[in-house]
Amino acid sequence: MLPRICVKFKLKYFLASVGGLYLLYFFGAFTHFFEKDFEATFDYPLNGDILSDVYQLRHGQQPARQPINRYNYTYITSCEHKCKEDDRLMAPRLVFIVKSAIEHFDRRAAIRKSWGYERRFADVKIRTVFMLGRSRIVPNRRLQSLVDLEYSTYRDIVQGDFVDEYFNNTIKTMMGFRWAVTYCPRAKFYMFADDDFYVSAKNLLRYVRNPVNYPEYLEETDEALRKLARRLAHTTERNGTADQSVSPLPTGAVAVAKDRTKRQLMQDMELPPNVKLFSGFVFRSAPHRHRSSKWYVSLEEYPWDMWPTYVTAGAFLLSHEALFEMYYVSMYTKHFRFDDIFLGIVAMKAGIEPLHSEEFYFHKAPYLGPQSYKYVLATHGYDDLTEMTKVWNEVRASGYA
Repeated sequence: MLPRICVKFKLKYFLASVGGLYLLYFFGAFTHFFEKDFEATFDYPLNGDILSDVYQLRHGQQPARQPINRYNYTYITSCEHKCKEDDRLMAPRLVFIVKSAIEHFDRRAAIRKSWGYERRFADVKIRTVFMLGRSRIVPNRRLQSLVDLEYSTYRDIVQGDFVDEYFNNTIKTMMGFRWAVTYCPRAKFYMFADDDFYVSAKNLLRYVRNPVNYPEYLEETDEALRKLARRLAHTTERNGTADQSVSPLPTGAVAVAKDRTKRQLMQDMELPPNVKLFSGFVFRSAPHRHRSSKWYVSLEEYPWDMWPTYVTAGAFLLSHEALFEMYYVSMYTKHFRFDDIFLGIVAMKAGIEPLHSEEFYFHKAPYLGPQSYKYVLATHGYDDLTEMTKVWNEVRASGYA
């Protein structure tokens, strides 16, 4: 009797041990022992110094090594007209490239009427396009016919011939890069955003003037304008009382003087055209090794213990020079299925350090009235279109959108 109890106990102990080891394996505990040190060994294909090849390719020369990655998917609709009428003097200052799912018609309609509205400012040229793939492997003809109708109505759909699904986001993002380089090459800044974001075009245009010191520089500008207003008001009062022969400054003149001062302050903060700005909410994190994760990555796919510094792909901003440089570097970078990680690798290879801003919100920024969004650049979490439109209209009415 006793030996049988011992056998049962040993069997339970054995099964418990096997189960425990399997759980540790499943959740990636052992995988970490085999990861490579990122700081010491990271060298993602194509290995070696690729920048000379990138330079030659970008300038129409024959590079020593040919690109390994071009994302040459066919355009179903290319929107090649979008920036064609823009000459060099009137090139777009800001281009919105919105990553949208093919069936999200309502989200695109809401964005057109809110933050993606191209005529938002009379003196600043903005362009907006929506990046789409096609329906899954079995074509949905009805869905595609609705997209075709949407394109013929609004002429702002860039659709690529690839399956529109989550793990093809890198393809969608890089087709956005390719479209910008090919069809809108003279724009100054490019803003990529998902279609469930709130974005402030006005704040983005203020941000690009002094991104390192945003929003502090705006507070300094506002204080300078307040001092100017007090000085002008004092001058007006003194001229109107102490010396009646001198006409006081009218209210309109005070406003004009303030406006001129504000324009001068802004002009003094213009970014040089060759600045490589790649900005958003910046992360540094480790790969998910537990197999239950949506973002599980095996050692075969990525053997290092850390990701490079990356910008979350839901919303990020690029200057002209950064977009072009990263586009050509991407041709010498092995494809990776997470678009934010891929762009982080590309930026690292290009020698571009991502710039973090707290005003790009990874989670939804709490809305406590327009003042709470005074400096917000972009925030996730607006899949409720009624809420997004309401918030944007309220913030715009207060002058912050």
